[in-house]
Amino acid sequence: MLIQRLLKTDNLYLGNGRVIQNGMLAIDDQNRIAEVGLDLIAEGVKVEYFEGALCPGFVNTHCHLELSHLKAKVSQKTGIHNFIVELQKVRNASDEEKLVAIENANYEMKVAGIVAVGDISNGDSTLKMKLDSSIYYHTFVELFGFRTHLADSIMEQGRQLKASFVEVGLKSTVVPHSPYSVSEKLFEWIAQEKENSPICIHNQESKAENDMFESGNGKLVEMMENFGNDMSGFRKTGKTALKSYLARLPEKGPLLLVHNTFTSSQDIDKAQLTHSNLYWCFCPKANLYIEGKLPNIPQFIEKGVKCTLGTDSLASNDTLSIWEEIQTIQRAFPEISMETLIKWGTLNGAEFLGIEKELGSFEHGKRAEINWIKGEELISL
Repeated sequence: MLIQRLLKTDNLYLGNGRVIQNGMLAIDDQNRIAEVGLDLIAEGVKVEYFEGALCPGFVNTHCHLELSHLKAKVSQKTGIHNFIVELQKVRNASDEEKLVAIENANYEMKVAGIVAVGDISNGDSTLKMKLDSSIYYHTFVELFGFRTHLADSIMEQGRQLKASFVEVGLKSTVVPHSPYSVSEKLFEWIAQEKENSPICIHNQESKAENDMFESGNGKLVEMMENFGNDMSGFRKTGKTALKSYLARLPEKGPLLLVHNTFTSSQDIDKAQLTHSNLYWCFCPKANLYIEGKLPNIPQFIEKGVKCTLGTDSLASNDTLSIWEEIQTIQRAFPEISMETLIKWGTLNGAEFLGIEKELGSFEHGKRAEINWIKGEELISL
């Protein structure tokens, strides 16, 4: 092993919640982290100084690459029920248009210093790009279906799509879209699926989601009826959405709850007792785009839970940048430290995806995926 580069910066964010002032990285000839510390030296290697800060490559735990062609085509701040309805109306496009948008989105994330992505898929349009990309992808095959009699066929289609990714060496699991769009039977099938970890689900993205389970009515119930679903058999629980469905999912294995815009302190407590390996994902720019509201993020820090960051899709965001998501949170909640936010955007995401031995932090032997924070700008090295 030969040291090829020595990097020094004012603030070296390790990704694990720590920062080293005037920290240094030694990079070997395999582009691996050889050493982290202060005043590192290597014969014949000149120190490269980066004003500002360095941090590990980002992990985007929630994205919808398939929707990349819908940038600026869906109205803002209309609520999730209107967003979904409008999305369905404008979703169609030629295969060529979709593929170009997917490839451009992948490039955009690479430039934005993203090295791994948890991507939601309803088809195989992203498969070829993922095979060719330098970014690590885990594909979450997302299932919809509120009609019980269709649960078997929907699950079989999901298994086949999952297999199409796995057979070419890509990681993939089958996941539910949301508590309001998946039947109890389909939840059962997903929970029973073998070799199906990690999983994720959209959680409490709107007030209407809680209304549906607490009272049995509201805007999401109306939306589901308008899509042709018979809601007469739906049984309200008198509890919030999260308290109503979480026990239907496997208790072991990483589970990512995405958005959490209308999650309460009591919801967090109950969820942490119900599931042993929970992660909470925030996509703040998408929350502002759709609902015009951010989650109460500080309450998650108070509870000491594991958090990650995502971008959602270009249908609900103008960029795919974890750095911009971090900046959005900092503007709204300046009391949250940069060390914490970078950990959410790096190591926590890598742990959820099961790639923490390779990515997510600056540690000996890990890949040297490095981002340079220069003022407000981020540069992928």
